[in-house]
Amino acid sequence: MEHVLGVMLVWLLAAGWIFLLVSWAITGDVSVAEATLGSVVALLLASASAQRAFPHVVPFSLVMLGGGAIALPMLRAYLNRAAHAQMDAELIERACLAYEFDPKNYGVLINLAEVCYKNGLLEQAIRHLERAIQQAPILAANEKRRLLMWQDELQHSPRQGYTPCLHCGARAAIDAVRCSRCNHLLLPLLVQGRWVPRRLAHTAIKVWAIAAGGSALCLFWREQLVGLSALIALLGTIGVALGLIVWVVRKA
Repeated sequence: MEHVLGVMLVWLLAAGWIFLLVSWAITGDVSVAEATLGSVVALLLASASAQRAFPHVVPFSLVMLGGGAIALPMLRAYLNRAAHAQMDAELIERACLAYEFDPKNYGVLINLAEVCYKNGLLEQAIRHLERAIQQAPILAANEKRRLLMWQDELQHSPRQGYTPCLHCGARAAIDAVRCSRCNHLLLPLLVQGRWVPRRLAHTAIKVWAIAAGGSALCLFWREQLVGLSALIALLGTIGVALGLIVWVVRKA
C-alpha cells in the first residue's frame, strides 16, 4: 500500500513538473527541446517507480521531482525579477544618455536621481538630486525636502563612496555615468549585475536532467552488477554525468 501511494505521488509530481515545463516552453522561457528533455526524464522516473526498476526508486524519484517542482517556481519568480531589472537597466541607460547630452538639464537630473533611487543606488541618487537643485534652487522646494529624506536614509545605510564599474573593476566618482577606463555606462551594469541572466533556466533544466539520469543509472548499476564491473560502471556514469554538467555550465 505504501508503494502504491508513493508511486501515485511520484506520478502527481511528474505531471506537475511536465505542466510547468510545457508552460515555460509556451512562454519562451525554455526551448521545446529542453522542455521535452525534462518531461521525458520525469516520465522515466515515474515509470521506473511503478515498475520498481531499481532499489529506492520511489524515494529517489520523490526527491528529484519534488525538488524540481519546488525549485522551478522559485526560479521562475527569480527570472521575473531579473526581467524587471532588465527593463530598469534600459530606463537608467536612457537617463544616462540624456544626461550626457545635457548635463545641466534640470528634468534630466531629476529623472536620473529618481531612477537611481528606485534601483537602490542611494548615493548616486543624492548626488544627482543635489546637482538638479543647484540648477534651479528656486523651483526645487519639493526636491529639497526629498533630498533631506534621502540624506537621512543614507545615514543608516552603508556607503561606498564611489561607483564601481562591473565591466573592468575600476572605481569612478559617485556622479559619474560612464567609466573612464573602459567607457561603459556604469549605472545600467549595476542594475543588471545583481541578476543572473535568463539563460539560467535553460542551464538549470539541463543540469537537473543530467543529474537525475546519472543518479538513476548509478542506482541501477548498483543493483544489477557486482564487483569490479559495478565499480567501473558507477565511476564511468559519475564521470560522464559530471563532464556533461561542466560542459553545460561552461557553455552557458
